[in-house]
Amino acid sequence: MESVPSPGTYRGTVERTVAVLTLAPDEDVDILAEAPAPERFGEGTRRVDLSDREYAAYERFADRLAAAAMTGELAGDRALFRSRY
Repeated sequence: MESVPSPGTYRGTVERTVAVLTLAPDEDVDILAEAPAPERFGEGTRRVDLSDREYAAYERFADRLAAAAMTGELAGDRALFRSRY
């Protein structure tokens, strides 16, 4: 039997969603937007290797995203979320 979430649980979910949706584009987003995108469909799917500059931008953006997505959560939970990216 699962426990029923408290109203605070839902409030935290809303806060995290708002935090992610309000992330402001920055220089890292601009750098990543210029990176070559892999072909997503068909037989021509290829691997894209990011330059050192692009990878650093990706790491910083992923950190920002994880921090926003895990607003109000414990540090261990934030680290686990971040490790997925």
